[in-house]
Amino acid sequence: MSKNIVERYLVLKNKYRNYDTKYALKRMQAFRLATQELSRKGYEVALELLGSINFGIVDPTSDVDCILLLECDLHKDQSCCPTHCTNLSFVKTEISKFVLKRLSPETFNIDYLDTINLKYVEEKIRTESVLGDETLYCLLFYRNIGRPVNRPLFIPFCDQLEENHDFVKEIIPWAADALEGYLNTNQHRMSFNKYNERIRARGLSLPEGLQQELQAYMEGKT
Repeated sequence: MSKNIVERYLVLKNKYRNYDTKYALKRMQAFRLATQELSRKGYEVALELLGSINFGIVDPTSDVDCILLLECDLHKDQSCCPTHCTNLSFVKTEISKFVLKRLSPETFNIDYLDTINLKYVEEKIRTESVLGDETLYCLLFYRNIGRPVNRPLFIPFCDQLEENHDFVKEIIPWAADALEGYLNTNQHRMSFNKYNERIRARGLSLPEGLQQELQAYMEGKT
C-alpha cells in the first residue's frame, strides 16, 4: 500500500506476532481446519482475522473478530450476501460449531464484522470494472491488515488488484483514511494496552524497539 500509517501498522503487527500465545496458535489451526471441512462439504470460504488474534496476544476468553470471504453463486451479483442467504447462514454456523467444539472448554464469541462474496470479486476483475468499487478496496485492505485463513482461495484476486496501477492509486488514500479513523477510536488504543498487559503477565518485558514503534504509530508519525 503506502509508506504511511498502513505500513506502520504492518510493522507493529509483525512485531507483536513474535509473542503469539498458545491460544492464538490453537485458534488459527482450528479455523484452518474449519475451512477445510467446509470445502469438503462443497463450501469454499476463507477468513481474515482481526483484533487480538491478528496480533497473537490471545487469552482463553478473547473474542474473535473476523471478515468472512465466501463463494456464493446465489448472490454473485452482490458484493455481500444478504442476511437471509442460506449459504451465509450455514457457513457461519458451521465455522462456529467446529471451532468451539475443537477448542472446548474454551468459550468465546466469533463476530463477523463484514462479508465479501468472492464470486462478485471474480466477476468485477474479469470484466475489468474494478475502479471505484469499495468492496474491492475492502478486500485488499483486509488482506493487508488482517491474519488470513485459507489464503490461497482469494490471494490471486488481491494480486491482480495490486497489479492494477490505477486501482492502487485509488486505494492508497482510502486505506490510510480508514486506518487512521480506526486508530482514533478508544477501542483500538485500549487494545494495545491490553496486549502489553498480557505480554507482561507472561513474565516478559516489552523491548524498547516495540515500545517506540507503538508510540510512533499511536501518535500517527510518518
